[in-house]
Amino acid sequence: MRIKIVINPAAGQPQPVLSILNDTLGEAGLEWDVAVTHTSGDGFAAARQAADEGYDLVCAYGGDGTVAEVAAALVGSSTPMGVLPGGTGNALADDLGIPDDLEAAAALIASQAYDLRSVDVGRVGDTLFVLRVTMGFETSMVEDATRELKGKYGWLAYAFAGLKALTDPPNAMYRVEVDGESHEAEGLACIVANSASTGVMGMKLSDEVDVSDGQLDVIIAESTNLATLAGSAADAAGGSEPRSFCRWRGTTIKVESTPAQSVLVDGEDGGETPVVVSILPGAIKIAVPRTDA
Repeated sequence: MRIKIVINPAAGQPQPVLSILNDTLGEAGLEWDVAVTHTSGDGFAAARQAADEGYDLVCAYGGDGTVAEVAAALVGSSTPMGVLPGGTGNALADDLGIPDDLEAAAALIASQAYDLRSVDVGRVGDTLFVLRVTMGFETSMVEDATRELKGKYGWLAYAFAGLKALTDPPNAMYRVEVDGESHEAEGLACIVANSASTGVMGMKLSDEVDVSDGQLDVIIAESTNLATLAGSAADAAGGSEPRSFCRWRGTTIKVESTPAQSVLVDGEDGGETPVVVSILPGAIKIAVPRTDA
């Protein structure tokens, strides 16, 4: 079995990555090698090359951005993917029940005792994503959580950035078209989600968001009131549907906003609204812990 591991050395968790991989994959007798990323797009190129060269599994070590690049590269191929969490946020790993500890995640791959789960991939224009498209408050929060801040404070960087964003909340009127049906709502943020996990403290957008259901979930946070937002966060942390949210579900989503807002696609620049988002059902297969029959 030949495994390619795409490594982002700037990932948020300082640890002896190669030593851990050698102690797990190497001792299991697996043939593995690495490709190290240096800039945006390197992960995509390395994963695509590995698929073309016939590797049996391509793994991503890093945060959500690295995972998204590797996943996008494997769409249209028969090569499955492994996720080795190493970033500040590891949302997809959390969604799929993959251990957040590198040694445990690598041991899962080394054991070869895993299932391959079909996972949906979203599309915005020519850009593919696995987590979500965001507009409004979360976009401001992610933009303010700099790499330096994340390196120093980890997931708390998002909390600090969130408080900063709340001083000038980007309230907007959203017009959403879901499979041809129109809706309107005023709110603090709009999220088109493929994955439920936020990657922060185990919080999920909703228990009903499923990365393998062939659909996208549109969520609008209606309130700019801090107390209500805090309550929504508590709901999410407790596994309940957050209060003061509007939610719809479909396969093709168009979002317009007044005023126009910046768009992030899995944390990367996606231009401005309006934006059209669609779903590619079961576009990739990912190694996940085996479930009992």
